[in-house]
Amino acid sequence: MTQPVHAELGAVAPNGRGESVLSLLLMSDVQVMDSISPARCEWVELLADQPKWQALLHMHRPYEALTHWALAAHVERARRDPVGPVSGRPHDLALFLGDNIDNAQHNEMQAFVDIVAGGTAQLSAFGGVHDVLPDWGNRPWPFWSPRADVADRWKPQGYPAVADLLERASAPVLSQGLGFPWTALPGNHDLMRQGTALPEPAIEAIATGGDKLLLRPDGFDPADPLALFVDSPAAFSRGGQRRIAASGTRRALDKRAWLAAVVQRGAAGFDASHVRSGQTDAAIDIGDARILMLDTNHPLGDYQGSIGKAQLEWLDARLAEVGRERGRFAVLASHHGSVSLTNTRGDDPQRQHADALFAVAHRHPCVVAWLVGHRHLHQIAPRPGPNGGFWEISTGSLIDWPVQARTLEFLRHPNGQFELACTLQDHGASAGSLAHLHHALARRFAGVHCATMQGRPQDGTVRLLRPNMHLPY
Repeated sequence: MTQPVHAELGAVAPNGRGESVLSLLLMSDVQVMDSISPARCEWVELLADQPKWQALLHMHRPYEALTHWALAAHVERARRDPVGPVSGRPHDLALFLGDNIDNAQHNEMQAFVDIVAGGTAQLSAFGGVHDVLPDWGNRPWPFWSPRADVADRWKPQGYPAVADLLERASAPVLSQGLGFPWTALPGNHDLMRQGTALPEPAIEAIATGGDKLLLRPDGFDPADPLALFVDSPAAFSRGGQRRIAASGTRRALDKRAWLAAVVQRGAAGFDASHVRSGQTDAAIDIGDARILMLDTNHPLGDYQGSIGKAQLEWLDARLAEVGRERGRFAVLASHHGSVSLTNTRGDDPQRQHADALFAVAHRHPCVVAWLVGHRHLHQIAPRPGPNGGFWEISTGSLIDWPVQARTLEFLRHPNGQFELACTLQDHGASAGSLAHLHHALARRFAGVHCATMQGRPQDGTVRLLRPNMHLPY
């Protein structure tokens, strides 16, 4: 199938196929989840129709115990067919664009790296909101229960009964891994509780303990739920109605622990020096390409991002190095994109936003693309500038609809013009599998938002052109 061509940056449709110089597989917002963690507060989702609670959504999805199965299906597909579909070039790198896990927990991170790099992952679904309290009685359960004999508020909306779902979801996932190089960015869910609050002693005690809250605490009705959650996440999870096995593996990750987990399993761009320093920005050189990964988490919490002045200086220097070398080009990658670099919490003048990043990137004609996630939707936008500009490419999530990865192939034509071939990919898991069920339930849960999350035709499988701006080829 011929892909639509977009030349908003001023290029012209090339004749013939260019030279393939880089092939990436992009996945974002996987959110591998310990769905029974006491540090989660799924009951917030039951208030989704009230405006003041919507800034905290989503705290629960009816298929959340299946997120790691969806990742495993994508990894298996990529292992079977590890090439760019346009050029046939083997993927140089799988790049995970952040929110690899859901709740900043060690056990979630272990499951993520075991699936991506190869190993056995297991996360229990028993004891969470899918598992009905034994003394609940005949009232409809407020969450989806896969048991056919349990009345709930979700089956009337079309959610199915699935025999033995909790047993199947809790079984080990055996993964051979991708089989080619990979790396990951830290997103807000990688380092913050529910992607929003920095770990603090009270929520850590709840997370590693054995009391799981399933329902809204009596009388709990804060005026500003988001502000309270950022400052006091434990207030949302106190007073558990169910006992589960306590586990220290639910303790929160900090940057060094997150880095140690990916370095141990061979993530590209990071090494022991990053673990020692806690430095989560990194550069990866692949042939003529330099991929510059930026940690855009805000140091004072909240789910939107920012970037530090020191990071921008580092970025400027690395881009200048690329610009001095004949034929080289640069690709930026961060979890938050331009629409999400808006966090002003703390009013720190050292923290900058999208305009500052644009100013640095537009100084360097070597920048051809900026790869982002976070918003759980496919979106592509031209970012024109005095030196030609670049494409900002947002890839949708694996946890939510459309549960797709994106291949991104860079082709260079004889006149120096770049062509970026984008192709969306489903995992194609077989009917009856847990990954297939995850996909179907994600579509149902998205409902009227499916079209927005899937994106416009120009946000999906397309060819993006970027003119030669007098680079020294």
